[in-house]
Amino acid sequence: MNYQNELALAKKIARKAGDVMLEYFDADQDLDHKDDGTVVTIADKTINRMVIEEIGKNLNDGVIGEEESTAEYGPGRKWICDPIDGTKAFVVGVPTSTFSLALAIDGLPVLGVVYDPYLDRLYWGIKGQGSYCNDKELKVSNNPIKGHYVGVSSGNTGLVDKGNVIKQLLNSGAKLDTTHGAVYKSCLVAHGRTVGYIEPRVNPHDVAAIHLIVEEAGGKVTGYRGEKLDYTKHFYGVIVSNGKVHDELLRCIEAG
Repeated sequence: MNYQNELALAKKIARKAGDVMLEYFDADQDLDHKDDGTVVTIADKTINRMVIEEIGKNLNDGVIGEEESTAEYGPGRKWICDPIDGTKAFVVGVPTSTFSLALAIDGLPVLGVVYDPYLDRLYWGIKGQGSYCNDKELKVSNNPIKGHYVGVSSGNTGLVDKGNVIKQLLNSGAKLDTTHGAVYKSCLVAHGRTVGYIEPRVNPHDVAAIHLIVEEAGGKVTGYRGEKLDYTKHFYGVIVSNGKVHDELLRCIEAG
């Protein structure tokens, strides 16, 4: 399948999501706190509901969203959505939050769309057909770790808990990128701007779209321990890389 109809719908949804993000970025965000202590805004909820409505009107598919779902993990066709990846950045006014939406079939992402409304960058990819930023094809770098940037957690807890991993990265000669947003940091890998990104706490909705986009750009994405990711079930953690440094990132994690 070429998934052109699904891609057109996903792009339309992404731009509508971007409009909502821009509407609330400098406005009252009606903040609330979830059970895990993370922040959710009215924009998160509005976008998640819009995704469900748009997919419901056009396709007979379920949606697994960070804030609201119409389906559960399992086999079949599932749209996996993070209405605003990088909500913390969104709340504090740092323009690195993104909208993320993927179509997974039997646990394998086949289509991914990410939208950065601040720079009007629409990232997209289809399995076997490459990935793009707007209409420019994406390609990961061929750079080594030494002297180049690796994305790590922007959260204080993550930096402290994984301090030994951070030391291993620094010992390998890496520079550290603590930019807000898992998807944004992964887009930098797909662009060839950074060589990798590691994070033990991300969820499937953080990873699904960028997984497809990075791999179609020539990179590699696995679980935090190097395992193959399966989107028929929930998981935590990811390694995103240009492929060349993937094993070295894994060694840094294991040594830490």
